[in-house]
Amino acid sequence: MKAPNLLCAVGLTLMMPVSAQATGIPVPDVPDTTPPAALQDLTINGQPVTTDSVRRVALQGPIYEVRLRNGDTFYSDAKGRHMVVGSLYDNGPDGLINVTEQHDRQDRLDQLSVIPEGGTVEYPAQGEEIGRITVFTDTTCPYCQKLHQEIDQLTQAGIAVRYIPFPRAGTHSLAANHLAQVLCSQSPNEAMTRAFRGDPLQVTPVDSCRSAVEDGFALGQQFGVQGTPSIVLPDGEMGEGYVPAKRLLQGVKESIH
Repeated sequence: MKAPNLLCAVGLTLMMPVSAQATGIPVPDVPDTTPPAALQDLTINGQPVTTDSVRRVALQGPIYEVRLRNGDTFYSDAKGRHMVVGSLYDNGPDGLINVTEQHDRQDRLDQLSVIPEGGTVEYPAQGEEIGRITVFTDTTCPYCQKLHQEIDQLTQAGIAVRYIPFPRAGTHSLAANHLAQVLCSQSPNEAMTRAFRGDPLQVTPVDSCRSAVEDGFALGQQFGVQGTPSIVLPDGEMGEGYVPAKRLLQGVKESIH
């Protein structure tokens, strides 16, 4: 007969509030779970969107952008415990802006600006220069050869072209040796054209030229280059694959405005 009363007593005890002072157990602060008003009435690119749920996560500021040497980017709290992989966007009054891509572009430009002399093959613009493109290239790549056939159209239009060696098969490949020969030639411009045609080069590359090819290959890997040609526009935007000269010229003009 006493069992039901005991169960009721336990139940009542569990439901009754117990002061922290009485028990000596610290009461943790309960975060405000009410979704911020801006997330309940959200607009993206000027258009209202309907949210299904908004849930607070453990990631707390300050938040850091972390870039790895292989080119990967993620965002982390100060302890490196909670991370977000992907692009960060600024949902501003002018619409979504990919902040991660903006940082990527500036990082590319910064690294391209410190390539030492002798590590690239450059074709200056004829007349006034309107912009410069940087191309990760491989002399055995058919689409690189096709792009090079149009290099006069680019330079005549005011575009300077800079080639960075990127042997697709690695730094010990036949293409890597060709690119090192080009860099060690008395006239790298002429040698590059000959190499694209498949003409043999009677040059024995020295260690500095081989190192320049290795550096170009490493930089391309850091940029995430997976194929050639990979073209970096004046604003740091990068894309892979052959682009006809006319379209490339238009892309350069758009990137400098």
